[in-house]
Amino acid sequence: MTAPLHPLAVAWVVLAALALWPRRPRRALRPRAAPAATRRGPLTRIGAALRRLTGSPDADADRAVGGLVVVALALVPLVPPLVPVPLLAAALAPRLQRRRRARVAADATAAAVPDAVDLFGLALAAGLTVPAALPVVGPRVAAPLGADLVEADLRARHGEPLAEALARVGAARPATRPLVGLLVAAHRDGVAVAEPLARLAEEQRTARRRAAEAEARQVPVRLLFPLVCCTLPAFGLLTVVPPVVVALRDLRS
Repeated sequence: MTAPLHPLAVAWVVLAALALWPRRPRRALRPRAAPAATRRGPLTRIGAALRRLTGSPDADADRAVGGLVVVALALVPLVPPLVPVPLLAAALAPRLQRRRRARVAADATAAAVPDAVDLFGLALAAGLTVPAALPVVGPRVAAPLGADLVEADLRARHGEPLAEALARVGAARPATRPLVGLLVAAHRDGVAVAEPLARLAEEQRTARRRAAEAEARQVPVRLLFPLVCCTLPAFGLLTVVPPVVVALRDLRS
């Protein structure tokens, strides 16, 4: 009796994991009205409680961990051999979530660098110095690079050398190192960086366009999983199963 449950249980585990897996965060134009802690669901609270026991809290992974643990408990009466699968996924979820956040932040930074280069080029061409251009450009650049520029400006206002504050941005965001190098050279040595900034902006825009094209080429690959796992089984159920059922019924009669 347990053999027919295995395919259904596997499909249910896969669908539950996909539903509980954290989506890529959207870029918010304004801060949310209420903190995320006030809208935690039961799965998030279960995951938070479990992860507090391990001493490694991670708010972004709490929902995934809680959901996978619930899936494991639901599999105990159905298919006990499959219980370790969601438990293993729950153990790996925090690490995968951290890697995902780092990848998303790197992609967002790479997408924001061309705009930052253009804005700094306009500000410096208008006669502003780097310390004067930093508070003007920082709030107008998308996160997370904009927040790093604002923090660098605050550090410089509180006495930290501007070159060191900008070096922090370059160390945290490797994609900004060419821009940081030009800004430091313009501030420390008085080098004219209008033309280098223009060339850098063109290079960054080209890189962003190529990244967008590469991501667009990945769409057919990403559609392969739902096509194989959803469309083709449904097509088979509608076209192959009815004739087989009719043929078996005719053979029995």
